Amino acid sequence: MELMQELIEEVLIRVPPNEPAYLVRAALVCKSWRRILSDHGFLRRYRAFHRTPPLLGYFHNLYSQGQGPIPRFVQTTPVASPFAAPPLFGCRFWRALDCRHGRVLVRTVDPDYLVVWDPATGHQRRLIVPTYPRAHCYTGAVLCAVDDDGCDHLGCHGGPFLVLYMVADADGAVRASVYSSETHVWGPPSAAVHVDRVFRGDPGVLAGGALHFALMGREGILKYDLGAHLLSVMETPGDFTDMVLVKAEGGRLGFVTMSDGFVYLWTQQQQQQGGACTGWTQRESIELKTVLPTGYQCHTRQVIGFAEGTDTIFINRAAGVFALELKSRRARMVGVRGAYDAIIPYVGFYTPGRSGSRSCS
Repeated sequence: MELMQELIEEVLIRVPPNEPAYLVRAALVCKSWRRILSDHGFLRRYRAFHRTPPLLGYFHNLYSQGQGPIPRFVQTTPVASPFAAPPLFGCRFWRALDCRHGRVLVRTVDPDYLVVWDPATGHQRRLIVPTYPRAHCYTGAVLCAVDDDGCDHLGCHGGPFLVLYMVADADGAVRASVYSSETHVWGPPSAAVHVDRVFRGDPGVLAGGALHFALMGREGILKYDLGAHLLSVMETPGDFTDMVLVKAEGGRLGFVTMSDGFVYLWTQQQQQQGGACTGWTQRESIELKTVLPTGYQCHTRQVIGFAEGTDTIFINRAAGVFALELKSRRARMVGVRGAYDAIIPYVGFYTPGRSGSRSCS
């Protein structure tokens, strides 16, 4: 009997994580299979076996005349998703800001809240929005509160988290505050940094112990150092209107841009104190016609997102939205063409029987 269970576990551990519906169906076969798939020890082994969390879908904010943002979740798995439709959050409308480590950060309007939502468990945490005078625009980020040495971020649902909230006033002064789920309070605002152009709706990128946000017009990068509680502005090597920030090899900050049918990857070199970098290097170029499926080449294109942990960028073309893995150079269509300001990828392991009280593994 014990040998049989070990054999079943070896079969189940090989179920592809990018098709979460298969695990849900397997859990319905019998009680013993569901017990295995709900066991925390097995789930740790499952995540360690597959290592890279899969891309399960992405959020993007639709806008219509006279209405606020209408977020939509687009699944990227061929089999029907086990996720329920996004909740309404009891507000007039809401906007997705960020997604990381299995959590989604949402800004609701009327009433005004920040909501940390776990789509896999359905758990929500409402936060009162910090008040800033003359607030002009805002952005935010959510992340696991445990650093990389203490958590692999493959299954930290239910564990402690941090929320970064940044606001710019009409004069371009940006300030940031951080909420801790362990203390249940917002920290003091950071010292202000002034920018010529405010940040856009793109989600930030976590690299080198800091969160980074592209500024409007893509003329610079706003950096928030999590350890020092310090804001700074980094320069880019040129004016790239199609720039999207990425986490490059070795955990360094990078960005991708597109020009004349090529995708170019730039990476940051050594950093100096205060957030400035000594330079950028163009590391790689990919000719799109060599990686996109035949018949899908066209003149309309835009890089619209990056999925942390998967080395994947998203390209909006006339035929639809394509996910391009930078290392393997594999591309696939994951959505229809649209007027995307930005997309917020949802990356993570979905397994049956999750509990919202789980801590970091």
